[in-house]
Amino acid sequence: MAAPAPASSSASSSTPIHVPISKRNVVKRSGNDLLNWAYDQKTILQSKYNLPASANQRRAGATSLTNVQYDSSWVASLSGGTPSKSYEVVLDTGSADLWISSQYYQPSSSSTFQNQSTAFDIQYGSGAVDGYQATDTFTLAGTTVQNLHFAVATSVSSGLTSASMEGIMGMGFQKLASSGQPPLWVAAGVDTFSFYLERASLTSSDSTQPGGTFTLGGTNTSLYQGDISYNSLIEELYWMVRLGGLGARGSAVNLNSLTRAAIDTGTTLIGGPDSVVQQFYSQIPNSQSQGNGYYSFPCSSSVDATLTFGTQQYTIPNSDFVAGTLDQSGTQCLGAIFGLGSSAQTDLQWIIGDAFLKNVYSIFTTNGNNGNAGVGFASLANGLNSGTNSKSVGSSSNGASSSSPAAATVKRWNSVAAVLAAVALPVAVLVA
Repeated sequence: MAAPAPASSSASSSTPIHVPISKRNVVKRSGNDLLNWAYDQKTILQSKYNLPASANQRRAGATSLTNVQYDSSWVASLSGGTPSKSYEVVLDTGSADLWISSQYYQPSSSSTFQNQSTAFDIQYGSGAVDGYQATDTFTLAGTTVQNLHFAVATSVSSGLTSASMEGIMGMGFQKLASSGQPPLWVAAGVDTFSFYLERASLTSSDSTQPGGTFTLGGTNTSLYQGDISYNSLIEELYWMVRLGGLGARGSAVNLNSLTRAAIDTGTTLIGGPDSVVQQFYSQIPNSQSQGNGYYSFPCSSSVDATLTFGTQQYTIPNSDFVAGTLDQSGTQCLGAIFGLGSSAQTDLQWIIGDAFLKNVYSIFTTNGNNGNAGVGFASLANGLNSGTNSKSVGSSSNGASSSSPAAATVKRWNSVAAVLAAVALPVAVLVA
């Protein structure tokens, strides 16, 4: 089969291109509906990352998101075919395959389509995608790749696609791809891309909302301030770095050397080892288990959850830590950190999703500090979301350092029927 041709772009290769994001209106869930959604998120993440509970399932090449009152997923416009047509795809750093539903992509309408006649399938915790592999010309954020390998999904489980989300664009590394083929950013020779994920407005009645900005080929300096704190990759498979610390209400939790964390824009919540998560909630008075690794706590509590990467400790505000309420009175809330069942025997122990990423500007690069691959975090520019609450702490062993390194318009998809990377659909968790 033909290898992807070098990328060609209407913009200079040194000029990042920035793309805006929009999202659908937010749907709130509570009580049993919230718990069922959360349980689904866990199932999806276990399948996606091939964790023990899903050992018989194939590693998902992508994840879908479902939105409760949460910002579940962000999608960008991808142009494909000749003549070109726009497709709305989730940008998922936790997978590496591109697939588009045949409900939206019609091979006969593109003169550059080539069928590779090879089967393609991905199994999710709550659904599956089946189809065949092909190549075509695609453009993302002003960067065009000819003969890009992708999959036409002829069978997609209910809820994985909609008019707002027509496929998934994996942004991980080639070794992670079910197809074995390079994702668009690799085929295009791009070494850096970045995200600003805008928080949903729960008071807006608009059917779509701005969702932030995705930048391919660099960063958008108007969206962050100060230095970028880089964290070296453990392995070029997932975007996996070391988690340096976890805390609640000013008290640190012992990670017990369970520190391998995948930074996943396609996941909504934050999953980790059961033992560490249990210790975390023990710091919160009157918290209690809701089963399946999830915990509730009094909504009136100030949790002040913190994650440390490298030399920076970041605080997750309650607005992002609360996954939803469990009672009509709104007194018991479900926490965004949950026990994933990971352990020292698994390749990674933490899946860090959008509950954290909305609070920073995130940079994914193979050419960061000293030319090393890594994930960088920077403070959001003034006026974005609620800002970034962070402070410098002692150095860690993850190789983090501070330094400063094309974008396309992105739409953020928030929908109860969306796909969640962790359980029912991206983003943060895929409910697929």
